[in-house]
Amino acid sequence: MAVRTSGGVTQDMKQRTSSLDPRPALCNVNSYLEKNFPDFFAEARFQVGDDDYFLYARFGQYLARTIELNRASREKINRGFTVLNKMARASARHPRIRQMLVSGPLEYIMDAPKARALARKRLSPVAQGYLESLCE
Repeated sequence: MAVRTSGGVTQDMKQRTSSLDPRPALCNVNSYLEKNFPDFFAEARFQVGDDDYFLYARFGQYLARTIELNRASREKINRGFTVLNKMARASARHPRIRQMLVSGPLEYIMDAPKARALARKRLSPVAQGYLESLCE
């Protein structure tokens, strides 16, 4: 959309996305998840389709189980927490992402003792606040 200014010059205005639709904000998180966890991402998309809520709930379950069973390297686990931190950052602008993060992956992290202890070290302050809200 172009807007005329006082000098007759036009400037392009950026279209704002609706705060109700979290899809654009999750694009960055989805691409990071797909790049770093390609097998998980492909399997989850096959099983749940385009439903991001179930995708991230399954990712939380996958991450918690991986930590509890010592199945992945430190780098892989750190990348898993990076996914959650990216979601926490995006949740500042989109309440639905916050709801998705808290009621999905963080619930699974909360239920796994080793994962919860590691999350307290690896999660961003925002994500830790969400995790602590589950304790109450």
